Amino acid sequence: MRDIKTHDQTTAADNTSIGFDYQYFYFLYLILGLKTGEKIGLEVKDDIHIEHQDGFQSLLQLKHSVRTNVKGQIINLRESDTDIWKTIFNWTKIINDVNDNRDTEEKHLDFIKNTKFIIVTNKSSNDNNEFLGKFKTYKNGSLEINELTNFINEKHILECIKNNAGAKNNELVKYLKELLQQSDTWLKSFFDKLELMLDEDDLISRIKMRIKEKMIPEEQIESVFESLNSNLRVDNYIYVKKDKKIEYTFDDLYRKYRKCFILGRTNRPIINRSNITLPENIYDQEFVEQLEDIEIIASSDEDYQSFIIEKTILKLIAFTNLERWRQQGEIVTTDINRLKELARLEWKNIFDATHYNLTKKKRRGLNIDEEELIDSAVDCYYETLKVKLNIDEFELDSDFSNGKYYLMSEKLEVGWIYDWKERYAIENK
Repeated sequence: MRDIKTHDQTTAADNTSIGFDYQYFYFLYLILGLKTGEKIGLEVKDDIHIEHQDGFQSLLQLKHSVRTNVKGQIINLRESDTDIWKTIFNWTKIINDVNDNRDTEEKHLDFIKNTKFIIVTNKSSNDNNEFLGKFKTYKNGSLEINELTNFINEKHILECIKNNAGAKNNELVKYLKELLQQSDTWLKSFFDKLELMLDEDDLISRIKMRIKEKMIPEEQIESVFESLNSNLRVDNYIYVKKDKKIEYTFDDLYRKYRKCFILGRTNRPIINRSNITLPENIYDQEFVEQLEDIEIIASSDEDYQSFIIEKTILKLIAFTNLERWRQQGEIVTTDINRLKELARLEWKNIFDATHYNLTKKKRRGLNIDEEELIDSAVDCYYETLKVKLNIDEFELDSDFSNGKYYLMSEKLEVGWIYDWKERYAIENK
């Protein structure tokens, strides 16, 4: 029974849209291999182009087919494939473009010398394609350029004219004649720089493999792919809408999309808030003493006990989770040390700012009364509680950040009042 398609099926955009998707996903695949100093563009100089750091460029034309053979496989690349020869025809016109100041063969050859011409297709190679066989033989140095061009002339042009199969063959003859009227020097230079990349398919899997090669854990590859793909698509859409070229340098890509990979490399630590055991004497803690000294809390307050319990729980949440994450390998010791350094830096900036007036007085030999000390300490304490710390660029919530500062206060690694080091004699503790 014949497979007859409906009018809707024959006019559907699926076959066309998959060609655009093929181009886009190959663009994404190449982005993942881009190197420092390189730039990549989509639909600018060609379907895709890459400007390499050595001054050379690669022009890529992508040809996708959904046609299959009786086995359900993508069709083989035919010798008379119009898309392939049309691509070469267009490149010939670009190379010889007098409007781009290339009006001599010397300039043509200079352009070719600095360019790779790459045809990418999902069509398959096959032994019956004599041109592919001749091209491979030429590329490995076993065939002269005149032998290759004579084959193209005799095999294609003469057969097309002989068969006279209609408009499609007439177009093919035009493409081939334009190419073959170039000098042997031109043709040798061009075919030396021409690459045919066949069987380029299953791009999603290949993209994910490149993501994996960037040391992304197996279980995070999908989320990195989704994040990178969605963000790149949105940015490309915005570029087109603003009539801007879709071009990215390596530095652009690093700046815009590195967070997609950070998300993949780091599982956000889960904070466990259960099974917290309070110390026997919750009032006999160093951080509590500091808070009492600056009158944040007093034993006469109605909520004194609940306040101390709440802050102690936050301190223990920070302590127990950091230790659990370290033991389970979610973070390493250097992460813990960086967190402490960051917390201390944030605190130090706040401490210096809130105690600046006291520092000025001390420099001038002026007296500082206890009320001033307490007021500045209270400002320092509350400003510090606004800080949200992070581990590996993942922001920790306010409760955890506060708990970390209570923990550091307990260990006398930070303080609130101006003379806290002397007051608590940390060298003796």
